[in-house]
Amino acid sequence: MPHITTSPLQRADGSATFTSNLYSILAGVNGPVEVQRRDELPEEAYIEVNIRPGSGVGTPRERHLESIVALVLRSVILVHLHPRMLIQVTLQVLQEPSEKLMKGKGEVALLPSLLNAAFLALVDGGIPLETTMSAVLVAVDAAGGVVAEPSTKELLACKSVHALAYDMQGEMLLDQSTGAFDMGIWEGVAEVTSQRCKAAVTSTEDTDEMRDEDVSEQPWLRNTLEDKVRAANAWREQT
Repeated sequence: MPHITTSPLQRADGSATFTSNLYSILAGVNGPVEVQRRDELPEEAYIEVNIRPGSGVGTPRERHLESIVALVLRSVILVHLHPRMLIQVTLQVLQEPSEKLMKGKGEVALLPSLLNAAFLALVDGGIPLETTMSAVLVAVDAAGGVVAEPSTKELLACKSVHALAYDMQGEMLLDQSTGAFDMGIWEGVAEVTSQRCKAAVTSTEDTDEMRDEDVSEQPWLRNTLEDKVRAANAWREQT
């Protein structure tokens, strides 16, 4: 289960950290704020994503990832509520694997942590959202087995890497893959990732159903959102 903290940044409208077994990401959100005229959209908010690598300066790799993250976030944010405004998301990579991953694998492996951190920061900042979402990383080993949340060693040895994200209704928001795989393998990947994203938001009443589906993931996203709601309403309980 990932380690999550909310509101670590004092000067951001919303912030969160998301730490998996591979990456640790610090996300900050500001907005809605005024947008530069060149980025202004007449009927919706402009989503700006900035990714800062763990070391050095940003490269075309970060620009590519920024465009993917922004596209996914647009599908969950109620952008039409803030036309001609800017919602800015900054993602800082705090920790990454010490062993360098092959080009392609590293980009795909990073995406789920970026998206999960960004979504949690949006929630922390009170940005109006249409739905919840979560992202999952899986790898396919040499025998064709699907490994959820792989280790660095498993990533280095795997045949393919897949990053998928789903909203609360089960609609796929992201499908990024690299490596050698066929449609049968991809269908297995889609089934595993869909179940794990469902498990992330499952309620206590759904526990038996999730056991039947053999999903070991804990409802980390639901727990985080419930903790956030309890903290926001704490003052009501004291009156």
